Amino acid sequence: MKPSRFTVLLELLLWLGGVPACMAVPMEGIFNADRDCPAYVSKNKQTNPDGAHINTGKAYPVIEANKPDAADWYRLRLPMADPPERWVSRDCGRAQASAGPEPVAGRCDLAGQADAYVLALSWQPAFCELKAGKPECRDAGPAAYAARNFSLHGLWPTKASCGQDYGFCGEVKQPKREFCDYPPVALDAATQAVLAQVMPGTASCLERHEWHKHGTCQTAWSSDAYFALAADLTRQFNGSGIADFLAPRIGRTVRTEDFLARLDTDLGTGARDRIRLNCERGMLVEVHLNLPPKLEPGARLESLLRLAGRNSGSNCGSSFRLDPMGP
Repeated sequence: MKPSRFTVLLELLLWLGGVPACMAVPMEGIFNADRDCPAYVSKNKQTNPDGAHINTGKAYPVIEANKPDAADWYRLRLPMADPPERWVSRDCGRAQASAGPEPVAGRCDLAGQADAYVLALSWQPAFCELKAGKPECRDAGPAAYAARNFSLHGLWPTKASCGQDYGFCGEVKQPKREFCDYPPVALDAATQAVLAQVMPGTASCLERHEWHKHGTCQTAWSSDAYFALAADLTRQFNGSGIADFLAPRIGRTVRTEDFLARLDTDLGTGARDRIRLNCERGMLVEVHLNLPPKLEPGARLESLLRLAGRNSGSNCGSSFRLDPMGP
């Protein structure tokens, strides 16, 4: 039988001196825990944001190893962990696993393959004009944060070969009919409070959809850290001066060029080349900001935009209406 390309690659790497430490090998099988051990998101940094661990006597699915033979670390799937894919030392138990199938070219549901991010922000009054029946729109008033600031839609890992179709990298593999049909996302009280302000869509379980479709495709943060980062970037965008620019123009028509020029003023020259505008029925509905593949909590949005690839554009024409909150 002709060896697969993956097998040939492994043999070549071994002949050259071994598989690089950073190259995980797909595996299939189980790991029987002989003792309680921490389960790390990153085995090198030994990060374990939610204190996840494996328990003596239990068996866990193996999905990867750090090398094909005599592995030192195994990546297991812990359904209750966040994220569920975790590294555990071989000293913690016994692995009964073998090399998995060759990775499928073009897969768009494997975590950790993002080569960029997109921060998607909504102008909530326009969204509610289009989706008036949504729970977050029924009681929205002019004093709400979302009435005068952009709201968080999502923070999306993207993969060049998949674009924004890169998603559903966790247990949930298909979109649900309603956002509240997704499993709940474990979030602490502080995160819930932040999202209640910057992400009105939580009234419709938007955070569940965003986590299961997009959040599971990154492996750097827990659900709390992921949404905290997205909320911080949202507030930075509004606090840059954009919200002040828009405030006196709510309910009026805005020249697209004026808005783009303000982006450069507030977020640095060239910001407009990394931000896309989306309009419907002549209203500005969303802005999408291109971000680089490495995001650090606390980083300045202006600095991140400078590191991002260009992806500008607009379907708004020469002007758009900035819809006010309410009928």
